[in-house]
Amino acid sequence: MIQSELSEFLDTPSAPYYCGFKASNIGQCLYKIRDDSIKPRHFLGADNEDEIEAILSDHEGHSLHEYIDSDKPLRPIIDFDLPQEVLDTIEPKLTCKEILDSLILAFRKIYLEIFLKWNPKTIVIASSSDAKKMSLHISTFGMRLKNIAQVALFTELVRKTPSVPPGK
Repeated sequence: MIQSELSEFLDTPSAPYYCGFKASNIGQCLYKIRDDSIKPRHFLGADNEDEIEAILSDHEGHSLHEYIDSDKPLRPIIDFDLPQEVLDTIEPKLTCKEILDSLILAFRKIYLEIFLKWNPKTIVIASSSDAKKMSLHISTFGMRLKNIAQVALFTELVRKTPSVPPGK
């Protein structure tokens, strides 16, 4: 490679978004995404819709997650995905409604342990299930957690909370 080609190569940005091996490398970005498909883990940053589209296009098929690194109050959310083939192997057999009821019971139990004044009527449930998988999102608009560390702890407590739906 001759000097002018090398200079041109080094001056051309490799991607229309930011990349880094640490979250701090993309701290200036408005949107932060963690790519778990690459080892060591990569962090990708974007400031607009075009940059997000470029990330999604360049990393198609990768395990991408929004990365939150601020201390703004956050809503706790349980993002539950269960492939139908796994559901079919669970013993004792559970219906999708029984699984949903178990998740809601665990969510409520942990939230009421943490915040006695929480109103369970503020729970929000969204489903995007289909024939191949059960996909649920459970959250609340009635309370926010202080930071991402508290959200992670909350999620772990819900995950570990045994809750058997009524009738089982």
